[in-house]
Amino acid sequence: MFRDSKLMLVVAVAVGLCAPLLHLEWFSGHEAYMYVLRTIEWAEELRAGELYPRWCPDFYGGYGLAFFQYHGPVLYGTAGLLAATFFDAFSALKVCVVVCSVLSGAGVFALVYGETRDRNGALFGALGYLASPYRNGNLYARGDLAEFCCIGLLPVVIALYRAAAREAWSRRARRLAVTAAVVHALMIMTHPVLGLWGTLLVGLVVLGSVVGLWARGLWGRAVPLVLAIACAPGLAAVYVVPAIAYRGLTHTKDMIVGFYKPQDQWIPFSALFNEFQLFWPNFLSIGYLVLAALVACALVLIVNYREGRAVLGWVALTVFFVGLAMPHMRWFWAPNLVPLSQFIQFPWRLMGPASLTSAVALGIAFSYFRLGDQLKFTIAIVCSTAFLLIITWPFLTQGEMLKAGAPPDGDAIRDGLHSTTAADEYLPLTVPALPQRPRGDLVMSSHDATVQFTGSDGIRHSLGLKAERDNAELTLGLYDFPGWKIRTLSGPTKAKLTAGENGLLKVQLPRAGEYRLRVKYGASPAGILGGWLSALSALALCAIGVRGSRFWPLRIPRSVSAGGAT
Repeated sequence: MFRDSKLMLVVAVAVGLCAPLLHLEWFSGHEAYMYVLRTIEWAEELRAGELYPRWCPDFYGGYGLAFFQYHGPVLYGTAGLLAATFFDAFSALKVCVVVCSVLSGAGVFALVYGETRDRNGALFGALGYLASPYRNGNLYARGDLAEFCCIGLLPVVIALYRAAAREAWSRRARRLAVTAAVVHALMIMTHPVLGLWGTLLVGLVVLGSVVGLWARGLWGRAVPLVLAIACAPGLAAVYVVPAIAYRGLTHTKDMIVGFYKPQDQWIPFSALFNEFQLFWPNFLSIGYLVLAALVACALVLIVNYREGRAVLGWVALTVFFVGLAMPHMRWFWAPNLVPLSQFIQFPWRLMGPASLTSAVALGIAFSYFRLGDQLKFTIAIVCSTAFLLIITWPFLTQGEMLKAGAPPDGDAIRDGLHSTTAADEYLPLTVPALPQRPRGDLVMSSHDATVQFTGSDGIRHSLGLKAERDNAELTLGLYDFPGWKIRTLSGPTKAKLTAGENGLLKVQLPRAGEYRLRVKYGASPAGILGGWLSALSALALCAIGVRGSRFWPLRIPRSVSAGGAT
């Protein structure tokens, strides 16, 4: 399949749509340099030996921020690894964007081809998704790279689950299901909001697959599929559990008020086709793609109803997701009605999944038209080219931002008092105000204690102290947050780490004497719990994957064995 010329054309278009990003030093999206700074922080922590950074030590002038407790780590982890080894942060992010662009096109191609075994329909559907205004606008207009990568992984996840449902060989079906669960977990950890709503789409597709298998009596193939999708959120628990557990410790409530209030962010129907006052170019204008899918669906039901029925489910999903962003669904986004729904901020984010389902519907419907292969190929190329030139082209003309305008390293990030969030929503609640200048010494103040030496390496800090009397105290220039730990290397007794005033850490020295201490940010209690859940989910997926192999062979019923012998 990967030698197929039509798939290679999809890959070429996916890379070509990233050409402006590759040509410019950086592009002037809404996020500006924010993703670059976050990637620099991850890369510097990797170089310091931290395999899963959770703390950004240079944000807020060196007081730090638990940013990676909340933002999905997959994009930053991948780009950070590249930035720590082969590239700078700008190039590393560009590589990630190109890869996810290719995955989005190849994923839709594989999904449509798997449903229809028609390469022309797969080509049409994949090009339609690549040309979607929301997908391209998410990259160039909004600059939301994490969401762009998330909806790039979404078709791959669905294609893998559907392949597992269709696969007749049980061992291969289980391996496909395990692979789908792993990629599904990565999708969740790329962008939590679209990961949640993408999981809803994935769950509905898998539910339909499971019902179909069960109706045919193939429960042995349905059960591994259910177990695999159940393990995907568990596999992502190392990130999801602390992100949910600690959202009440910061200003995350500011994410769903004012402009970010979801029930005020509905879009009129006209925004699907015309300009929209909030954005230019209007990346919400997926109406033409949806309309093309609806027309193709209607035509195929007329000319080939028996096979064309397969498109109805995808059309229904498209209508569902588009409808949730319309004014009549304002009640759905009311606080406390649907858990966590408020954190979508903008219901029009669902135009991403809607773009996918409409592109898949278009590709499947086109596959069942009774036309010759050459004519189908010509129609797919002409229509896709027209759509790319008319709808997609405005997003590919971007202004340039120079690399010199961004802080090049952690020290520059610290000196610039950067936080890389628009509303400072992850600032701890205990911090009364934003810092006005970068932090100076590690020890901000001390009572009855002398500082002999200090040393810092990112999230690791060494201190040499002398307590002049019992219960001496020191205040550190570090924001308090679950995950900070103290280790007493030497001293008359163990030192204690507590929360001090103004949201800063405080060190208590219970007895007088000299101390050698190490303060480090590591896994929080919720992070440890999430890690165990992820480990258990990984073991469960391993069990599903090896079932039927030589490591865990299936038992052959005696009656079958006897029948075979005769």
